[in-house]
Amino acid sequence: MAATIKVYFDFGGVDGTPGTNQDTDALGPPNIRFKQADDTAIDAADAIPIPAAGTEYSRWKQIYLYCSAAPVTSVNNVRFYTDGGGFGAGITLRVSTSFPTKNSGSDAGYEVGDVNAAMLADHTGVAGVADAFGYIAAASLNGPSISEAGNIINAIGETTNYLVLQLEVTNAASAGNLADETLTFQYDEI
Repeated sequence: MAATIKVYFDFGGVDGTPGTNQDTDALGPPNIRFKQADDTAIDAADAIPIPAAGTEYSRWKQIYLYCSAAPVTSVNNVRFYTDGGGFGAGITLRVSTSFPTKNSGSDAGYEVGDVNAAMLADHTGVAGVADAFGYIAAASLNGPSISEAGNIINAIGETTNYLVLQLEVTNAASAGNLADETLTFQYDEI
C-alpha cells in the first residue's frame, strides 16, 4: 500500500513546543496565507504593508511532511520546488536551505515567528535562505531532510524536518492580493 503523506505546518506555542500542528488540506485552497499574524486564517487581516523603505516580513511558516499511512518500506529523498514564476517586483518568497529539527520525538527546531523579523537573522535553526522561485522541477531543493531513525519515514506519525518559508515585501511591490502559487514536494517511496 502507498504511503499517505500530508503537508502540515506548526504555529503558536513557545520555542520548541508548537501550539498547533495544522494539516493544510483542512484550510483550502489556498492552504497557506503569508501575513503578519501567526495563525491559519486565509483572510485579509494582518496584511504585510508595503514599506516606504527597507523590508517588511510575514511571519515565517514552518512546514513539514507528515505520514498518516505508512509506506510498504520507506519514504526518503524529499525535494521542494515551484513553477519558477514568483509574485512580481518587490516581493520575494524565501525558503530555508537548512532544515530545523522536527520528527516524531522532537520539535526542537520550532521557533515562534516574530512580528516583522527576518528568518535568517532571527530563526536560530535557519543557516541559509534562497528565493523559493529559483527552485523548479528540473533543479529542486534537496530537502527538507528527515531526522527519523535511518533518515527515512517508515511509520505513521513520522515527519520530515521543517522547511521554513517567509514572504519579504519592499517598496517596489504593488498593493493588492497576489495570485495563488503552487509549491510542490516530491519524494521517493519504496
